Amino acid sequence: MSPWLRLIARLAVAGALLYTITRWVVSPAELLENVVAADPYWLLLAAIMTPVGVLLQWWKWRRLVQASLPEIGEADILLSLFTGFGLGLLTPGRLGELGRGAHWPGARARATALAAADRLASSLVTLVAGAAWVVYYLPISWGVSCGLAMVGIGVSWRRFGSRLAAQLALRWDMACLTDIPRNVWVSNSLAAIAFNVVFCLQMFCLLRATGAIALSAVFAIPAMFALKTLLPISFMDLGVREAAGVLVLGSVGVAATTAVQASLMLFGLNVLLPGVAGLLVLAIGHRTTHFSSPSQRIELVHVR
Repeated sequence: MSPWLRLIARLAVAGALLYTITRWVVSPAELLENVVAADPYWLLLAAIMTPVGVLLQWWKWRRLVQASLPEIGEADILLSLFTGFGLGLLTPGRLGELGRGAHWPGARARATALAAADRLASSLVTLVAGAAWVVYYLPISWGVSCGLAMVGIGVSWRRFGSRLAAQLALRWDMACLTDIPRNVWVSNSLAAIAFNVVFCLQMFCLLRATGAIALSAVFAIPAMFALKTLLPISFMDLGVREAAGVLVLGSVGVAATTAVQASLMLFGLNVLLPGVAGLLVLAIGHRTTHFSSPSQRIELVHVR
């Protein structure tokens, strides 16, 4: 399927899901009423966490780039992060973020491998947290099903994993990842956990803005994100995020209107705003890359 047909298909999926939600689950009027009635204190708390999340993503990315591509300067690392935000805004599952190094001549393949590893670390944390909720809260039959699925995945990986890994290594120069020190991977993983905590707290604040929520709903938030992560089928994940909110949070007593409203607001804070900033970077400044010498690099000692 051509890229244009894929884009059209994912736009159609997003439109169909959003139409279904606003037609049969919650009306736009109900959503607007919920937004007007929301507590601005909790909305402000959620908004404040957006730059915190961006800072964590920058730090994670900076650590990997400096370990693998020390010739890349500080300004280029920051610009590449926002380039990824911009490209991610236009792709399903924000896969465009893998193009962070699109403006790094001679280092694109390695940058793609680093971006894939960085993205994978955050996704794995999301999936593990979501799986923990499934095993704990859902009936034992669900837990057994999840266990069998994991065994199936393990067997499949043992049978086909080496072949897949070899293909990835050829395509993305994944071998470069072996040169990165273990302490960098550890710090990246810890930052991925912190990043997941931040956007789960954002979702909690957005839900709490409409009234008190049960503790079970708080613990269900990671499962909602895990379900969205497993289904990168729509443009900018629109519709999938909201449907996941209705299905998962609704199962623990959260009103559909509240779940959809919070999901759309989270999209605005964590995807739309950084993505628009990234598109501006792509449009006005990131045409050439300047590699700085080691003496020109700005060393931020407190985050090394």
